[in-house]
Amino acid sequence: MFYSARFDNWPHRKSVFVTFMSISVVGGGLTGCLIALELAESGRSVVLFEKEAEILTRASYANEGKIHLGFVYAADTSFRTAKRMIDDALQFRPVLERWISSREFDEMLYDRFDYLVPNSSMLSADAIEAHFNLVMQYLKEQVATKSASYLGQGNLQPVVRSGTDNTNLQARFSTPEQGVWPAAIAQKIRECVSLHPKIEVRVGTAISKIRSERNAWFVTFEASDLRDEGPFDQIVNCAWAGRRRLDAASGFPDDGEWFYRYKFGVVLKNARAAFGGEPPRNSTAVLGAFGDSVYHSVEDTHYCSWYPVGMCFSSTDLAKDEPPRIDDPEKAILKTWKGYSAMDTTFEALLSSKPLENAHIVGDFIAARAQSDIQDPQSKLHERHSYGSVELAPGYWSVETGKYTSAARCAHECSQRVRGR
Repeated sequence: MFYSARFDNWPHRKSVFVTFMSISVVGGGLTGCLIALELAESGRSVVLFEKEAEILTRASYANEGKIHLGFVYAADTSFRTAKRMIDDALQFRPVLERWISSREFDEMLYDRFDYLVPNSSMLSADAIEAHFNLVMQYLKEQVATKSASYLGQGNLQPVVRSGTDNTNLQARFSTPEQGVWPAAIAQKIRECVSLHPKIEVRVGTAISKIRSERNAWFVTFEASDLRDEGPFDQIVNCAWAGRRRLDAASGFPDDGEWFYRYKFGVVLKNARAAFGGEPPRNSTAVLGAFGDSVYHSVEDTHYCSWYPVGMCFSSTDLAKDEPPRIDDPEKAILKTWKGYSAMDTTFEALLSSKPLENAHIVGDFIAARAQSDIQDPQSKLHERHSYGSVELAPGYWSVETGKYTSAARCAHECSQRVRGR
């Protein structure tokens, strides 16, 4: 299944003569879309399958967008997670800027994070500060040796510890950690995928099985009225929550320890007015079952999660990728704000005005290698360093992304391995 063609290597590159292959990517999240784009740019013909009605509407959309530097992983005393997060974070913007201009990317950034240490944190403020110092040391070393930058920051701001008048907190740390607004990233990448002449997007197509026949790959759809599609020279499974189930159905079971959670957060539009003119500073509470608060000034939109409310499903069984029902969304929204108000009293303004007409819930599954929840200090959820692409059979790739931070690097490395084959 090799073809030759001459085409304008989209979007603005010189015409080249190439040999390309037919490749299928299953899963239209950020990782799957970036893999499809990189393979298409190298001349491959790509068919991208997505079970939802549109690509980039699930986990790549429903998160706080933090580009982690490993600050939150202070419980991993091996420091492997922090190193992996930093290495991934330094590649996030360079990979994305193949598809998003520098000016556009700047507009998607939001301000730096503070870290709040509650009295009930699993680690003391002193222990967390020691971890933060190690993070900054490694980050500076990597920036210097690789001539890289973290999301375009010219000079990395230091970590600064300060006291707080909130009796629920031990300390506050300001850090150089930033994030991007996931909805804006999703919209731009969605446009690039839909416009690329070498990518065919097939939405509303749930895949139940992948099978091989005569050195080629075929996909079987869940819908009984659809015939198998193929042949494909290679296939990449990026189905996120359904990835292991699809691998198992295709003859590649993974018997390792896994933990599935479904967590939601609250997105609030027209946030500045709802907060009385002064939105809260971006913050994450550590270390335990707490949450995040993020404000994106360009969109005037706020995201908040509170783990005891938003983590509404967990299981060690193989997830079916069916979101749980939230019976009373308005109550869930108010409970989320109420929970975070213990960390940041700015949220009391929302509890007074209750701007429910501008708020909605976003959420998705989180899949990670563990057997217990984050409240357990020994849980493997405090370690996130073993992920990436694995070739389960010649031409069959399964991709575990890890964190949103890692999507760009995982996609780039997977696409290189696919091209190498």
